[in-house]
Amino acid sequence: MEIDEIRKRRSAILRTLTIPPASAASEQLLELIMDDDIDLPSLAQAIQSEPGITARIVSIANSAFFSSPSTIHTVEQAMVKVLGIQTVRSLCMGMLMGPRFNTRACPEFSLKDYWCRALAVAQSSAMLAKYVHAIDVNSVYLAALLHSIGQLLQVHHFPKEMNQLLPQFETHNNKTRLTQERELLGIDSCEAGSWLAKRWHLPIETIFAISNFQDPDYKGDHWQVARIIGFVVRFFEAEDDVTLESAKVCEALDIHPDKMQALQENFTDIESSVAVLADFLIQHE
Repeated sequence: MEIDEIRKRRSAILRTLTIPPASAASEQLLELIMDDDIDLPSLAQAIQSEPGITARIVSIANSAFFSSPSTIHTVEQAMVKVLGIQTVRSLCMGMLMGPRFNTRACPEFSLKDYWCRALAVAQSSAMLAKYVHAIDVNSVYLAALLHSIGQLLQVHHFPKEMNQLLPQFETHNNKTRLTQERELLGIDSCEAGSWLAKRWHLPIETIFAISNFQDPDYKGDHWQVARIIGFVVRFFEAEDDVTLESAKVCEALDIHPDKMQALQENFTDIESSVAVLADFLIQHE
């Protein structure tokens, strides 16, 4: 591909200050959802300012899958009694962000698979983070949920090219995938995602994690967050050297190998359970 064409494609990503906006209320709600410091009542009140999202959250909480012993009427009840605050944040984030990205022109891209993996990585990373000293679990969860947001941006801008790349990704490791993205698009998903995270003024831990989670030896700023997320991603990708990396992560984060083994068994269960949530996220896409 011509160098000039690659530069044009890279520039198209880097000029993305925002994805096509939703309502002003939705913009404000997305900002609040991404705020790790917001308290539960304030978050519930903010979500209820969007009737459509409120209806879907309450509907999910009352679904047969969650088997709530009593009927849920409010977002706060859904968070406290059934779903939990992190699940509600994830669902809201998906409902607010999903419609901004046009993925229909890329048949090889599955929005359900995208959210399944994002949710599984987020929940598993947060579970692992609980055993790491002096690290904020909520920060890890948010960064993990958005770790592959750059791929959504690539599909949005370059559906034809990504439709060509995605089938190849199934047989290649993450390092090879990033190289292929740079060769065809002029920018890889990590760089695209970190750029968008900066434009959305996301927490610094999220920006560094998106930029560096693919490096299993990363030792820069917020390395613990990046290493946790990267390890979980490669665990789900079933990469050949994940066993060796597991030992390195245990040593770096001071986690006992037996505890890590137990966590990995939980990761597998989590991946199976999030498919229902992903279905809810794409129902009205």
